[in-house]
Order: sequence, then C-alpha cells, then structure tokens
Amino acid sequence: MAASAQSLRFGVPASAGPGGGSFDALNRILADLSTRGNPKEGASLALKKHLEEEARDLSGEAFSRFMDQLYDRISALLDSSDVAENLGALRAIDELIDVALGENSSKVSKFANYIRTAFEVKRDPDFGPS
Repeated sequence: MAASAQSLRFGVPASAGPGGGSFDALNRILADLSTRGNPKEGASLALKKHLEEEARDLSGEAFSRFMDQLYDRISALLDSSDVAENLGALRAIDELIDVALGENSSKVSKFANYIRTAFEVKRDPDFGPS
C-alpha cells in the first residue's frame, strides 16, 4: 500500500516508464535517504549507482524522461511538510550534484533552485534557518 501511495504521489505508476522496476528501486533508495537520523547505510551510493546504471541502459530520450521523473521526485520531497523527506531530497541532491551525465549545467541550476526555494520556505529549526 505504501508503494502505491508513493507511486500515486509522484504521479507515475511504480512499474511504468523506462526501466520498469527501476522506479521501484528509485523509490526505495529515496525512502532510505528520507530520515531525520542517519540514512540507511549505502543509500547515497545506491542512488549514484542506480543513476549510472540507468544512464548506461536507457536510450537518450528514455534517460531524459527518467531524469525528469527523478527531478520531480526530489522536488516533491522538498515540497513535503515532512522534515525527513526534505532531508532525503537534500541528501539525494548532495549525492547527484557530482555525477557527470552530460547535463551538468541544467542539473546544477535545477538543484540550486530547489535548495534556494527550500531554505526560503522551510522554517523548521532542524531543516534550515528560521
């Protein structure tokens, strides 16, 4: 049930799109990163590896759609009122910012906007400035 709710939340069936189960794997990794405490060991590395595998396995257009879905998920986590999800998004950005995938300028610009917006809006002392 949680997987279906999460899939609906992101607007994509968990097994839809390129890579089929890759969206399920991505949801699990993002869930592992979304905690107030230390994330599950290896979650950050798992995200990086998953992204690199998708880049290798998908065509240019399919990978572009995958990245759009990833950006949408990160944005949704930042928009959440749950601090753990906000932290998960920031951890994902931290891991992905250094991954070179040929789209660095747009990726960095998107991530910078996400972070700026998050810190302007969020007022939880555990998350950002008050």
